[in-house]
Amino acid sequence: MPLVEITAPAGAFPETAVETVQQRVARAVLTWMGLPGTDFFAGATWVYLHEAEKGRGATALPGATPGFLVVVTALENFLTPERNESLAAEITRIVREEAQYGADDETPVWTIVKEIPEGYWAVNAGLTRRAKLDELIAQAAQG
Repeated sequence: MPLVEITAPAGAFPETAVETVQQRVARAVLTWMGLPGTDFFAGATWVYLHEAEKGRGATALPGATPGFLVVVTALENFLTPERNESLAAEITRIVREEAQYGADDETPVWTIVKEIPEGYWAVNAGLTRRAKLDELIAQAAQG
């Protein structure tokens, strides 16, 4: 929890930028979800980067290729529409800054946030409960 999957055109990120984009996106997700940056939450925030091979992505417009797709899967009620919008803006900025195209490039960056209701997310066969997460958040706030 949370899980992020980035699908990028092949070669969009230089090899030296792959871990950086993953780390930056993970930190943005933690921030906008209001989660502390403790080892527990940082270690439980996974980001996978997949490259779509050349010719394996298309749009309805012949010859056009899609841009980036970022899917954030999070437990329900950690994000609001306003936080989602801020998260999408930050993810777009990060992807554009780290991609070889440059920060001013206007390649589309689609961000989709999917929320999973409590009781539908399990880790190591145990359901993730909001009350336990709230406990961990409170402990982190106390130092």
